[in-house]
Amino acid sequence: MTSGLLESKNAVWLYLGNEVRSQEELNQFIDWCSRNNVGKVLIHLPARSSAVRVELQAQVAALTEVCILRGIEVHGMIGALIQRTSDTSELLFDDPSCYCVDAHGINNKEEPISGNAYVFDPGNPEVISIISDNCAALLGLFPGLAGIHLDFVRYYHFESSLTIDTKSAGHWLGSVPKPGHPLRIENAEGVRTTFFLEASTNLYNDPPIGDKLVLKRDYRYCFCEDCIQGFTALTGIQIPLERKSSTSEVSAWILEQHSEQWAAYRADLITALIRSIRATVQAAHPNAQLSATIWYNAPYGNELRQESLRPGSEYELFGQQWDNWIAEQLVDFLCPMDYWLEPASFAQIVTDQVLRAKQAAQEGTAVRIYPGILLSHEYPIPAEQLQLYQQAASDAGAAGMCYFHYGSWKSIL
Repeated sequence: MTSGLLESKNAVWLYLGNEVRSQEELNQFIDWCSRNNVGKVLIHLPARSSAVRVELQAQVAALTEVCILRGIEVHGMIGALIQRTSDTSELLFDDPSCYCVDAHGINNKEEPISGNAYVFDPGNPEVISIISDNCAALLGLFPGLAGIHLDFVRYYHFESSLTIDTKSAGHWLGSVPKPGHPLRIENAEGVRTTFFLEASTNLYNDPPIGDKLVLKRDYRYCFCEDCIQGFTALTGIQIPLERKSSTSEVSAWILEQHSEQWAAYRADLITALIRSIRATVQAAHPNAQLSATIWYNAPYGNELRQESLRPGSEYELFGQQWDNWIAEQLVDFLCPMDYWLEPASFAQIVTDQVLRAKQAAQEGTAVRIYPGILLSHEYPIPAEQLQLYQQAASDAGAAGMCYFHYGSWKSIL
């Protein structure tokens, strides 16, 4: 590790369900933190304070007690705007209006992403209130925590495209929907995904020899009635009557004609949520910190798809205008998830992030940046290459690295 990073402190994600379950594992973890100069531990916690098990309370208490003695901060991390569960009885909200509606008009509660990912609407008052209260409640349950770390404090976004070879589809071609119409795909477990036909070509109608179908699903959020009404009320932009026949019509018109105003509106909703969390947490726990993860690109993993970086896309598509979070002094530090990047790209992005953070702070307290780096069996990072990432973070003036996650990195660090 470089001397610059040795003078600072690093951070690490920790999933307690798989790690640090015994005294021996706790000792190994603390030794690992000492070797790698870790000063912040981000532990994943349930978003709902009432769902915390007694065993988890004891596990976190043991961890925080040792960490405090070693000068290591422990932060409780929650998925702010997403809940992954296969049991609908565990859902944080019963009201469908608390969940995002996509550009096609599909409510996420009725058709969760991958069958188990439920995305909350950051503009919904109940969502704002419950999430803010839960953050404060978690700090009460775990008095050793230094603060709350917000993961997934953003909109979900992905544009899915599926091309089907229909050369041998036979007479099934007669049931192919018209462009713009839905085609639902369901697996054996009952997980359903609705796509919409974008294009269909056949080589011959008789005999039935197809060519291909192109299906699309635009996961853009949130186009529920409340969000659309909030947008028009705030901006004064009125949707033409002839475009109000469906959510697809409304969303297409907004994105075509007023994409900049729409991006600003959504980003303001995310910032307002963080503002509420900050105020609620500080009212109950004045010394508690608030931090968050951010992305460098939307969708992320662009280099894996051989796609160029899209500057500003995390703001436009995810709603993360994190400069404003810093300017309003809503966050104490940020952990950019700068994953799946080659060292040169990583260096460029981290340099920009650190500079933006300094510019946003202006005369206020500087917000520390801990650029995240991921290690997995799909994305291995040799030791000599890791040094390049560490040097890049140090040269950029980052506060340290953020390792995702301990279970992966402990094998090589």
